[in-house]
Amino acid sequence: MRRRRAKFGWVLLVGAYAASVFWFLTRAEPVIQRRDVTIYFAHWQIERGPPDGINAAIRRYEELNPRVHVVQLQIPGATIYPQWMRSNLAGETGPDLMEWGAWLPGQKDIPARYFAPLTAELAKPNPYNVGTSQEKIPWQDTFHDKLLAPKRDSPDPGQIYGVNITESTLRLFCNVELMKEILGRVVVPKNFDDLRKILAQVQDFSRRTGRTVHGLAGSRDTTRAVAQSVFVAPLLGVNQRLDDGGTLYLYNRQVLAAYLAGRWRYSEPAVRAGLQLVRETTNAMKPGFIQLRRDDAMIEFLRGQALFFFYGTWDATSLRRLASFKIQPMKLMQAMPDDPEVGRYVLGQGGEGIGETSLAMYLNKASRHPAEALDFLKFLTSVPGQQLFTDASLWLPAVNGAVVPEEIRNFRDYQEGISFGQAPYDMIGTEVSMNWDRNFYQLSGENGSAEKFAAAMDAAMPAAIREDLKAELRATLVLVKPQDPVIVGWAGLAGDKARIRREESEAAQTMSEGLALQMKLQLEQAK
Repeated sequence: MRRRRAKFGWVLLVGAYAASVFWFLTRAEPVIQRRDVTIYFAHWQIERGPPDGINAAIRRYEELNPRVHVVQLQIPGATIYPQWMRSNLAGETGPDLMEWGAWLPGQKDIPARYFAPLTAELAKPNPYNVGTSQEKIPWQDTFHDKLLAPKRDSPDPGQIYGVNITESTLRLFCNVELMKEILGRVVVPKNFDDLRKILAQVQDFSRRTGRTVHGLAGSRDTTRAVAQSVFVAPLLGVNQRLDDGGTLYLYNRQVLAAYLAGRWRYSEPAVRAGLQLVRETTNAMKPGFIQLRRDDAMIEFLRGQALFFFYGTWDATSLRRLASFKIQPMKLMQAMPDDPEVGRYVLGQGGEGIGETSLAMYLNKASRHPAEALDFLKFLTSVPGQQLFTDASLWLPAVNGAVVPEEIRNFRDYQEGISFGQAPYDMIGTEVSMNWDRNFYQLSGENGSAEKFAAAMDAAMPAAIREDLKAELRATLVLVKPQDPVIVGWAGLAGDKARIRREESEAAQTMSEGLALQMKLQLEQAK
């Protein structure tokens, strides 16, 4: 009897399962409605904020375009993203849209090989800006800085390969409660000497109380940010001396070539003065900081073991969401002409410029859906798309017309003064950057000095610069060589579009060839 009941129970169970499978296959709707097109959007911005902002834009875009599904891929940065990017691009399995940065080591050939130029599209108005203040403005001109970095970092002069989706600057994030405990009140430094005095008081507080508290949260990454900010003031005169074209801007290759030509040295007084400022600030970090990364410095700050965390505003959302104390963003003010240590080398108050847009996204040449991918990129960088992004992420928008939330409005309060774009004396190429890190112990700590570090860098620089210039030359030639068949192909087609693309390709090839020749001559003349 029991066996008969058990057998009957199994028959019912199997029958019910078969019926449910039949119903599911013939009548049920899919859990997620199938869309005709899926595009993939990859980046390494896994901080708090950007994924939320991008998801907000994706949701609205999919409402407007029901046939398109957008998938956000968040790939860890540092050592993982570059290898992941190159292997997928080489295997033609890469996502449709990808983040890329000119500073990524060994990746400068990527745009010319794998990304599609966007120059022609950027000359047209963005269709998603209809009804906004940017409605009839060319897409490129809607960006706050008109895409300064993508133009500067382009492997093909005259072409623009990427568009940016945010704007960033550097800020000194202060633990307000800790500052009140140490100083008795909140003190906003008005110049570098004010900061120098605050850092000395933090050191004295730590010594008196026995608590481990440092003035600045330390790491290799935050050191680079500090160096770029405090190094520049005494170097403004050097920059002007090297600016032969009067463009108020120096490309990395110009600084490299100027060094080989003997036009500047780390050991010259103004550059040593800049190194002294770097030494003063990094000596406020905990020992061994050069072995640490940005996340280590952030943890140190969040634990209340450092008064300041100095890095980009892209970390502001993470800090706000993770900190148990009030954070006040401040500016890391540069040295002034009356600075007691380096003032004689400073021309005047340094400026921050107008704010450079960043987080550059590129269109994969091998994309299966290039039209849809480009369309989503246009929406993301339109006024409505940027408003969704900035409201959800609390990252600055990259385009004009989007309203900046009150919480981050002071990130656009840029310091006015003498500005020179950049002074890349600390990381002007892969080999130079490696030598900077390798010899940094000779600058910081009790046994370090600006003189020791300058001597070490001057000894290593000639060989390092040659390698970096050769790498720049190779990357340029990678772009030039395949352009002939492209130009011939456009020449064989009729119509204005083909003629314009041929003329653009010819002009870009000529400029790239001229740049390659210039670097070749610079290498030969400096032997």
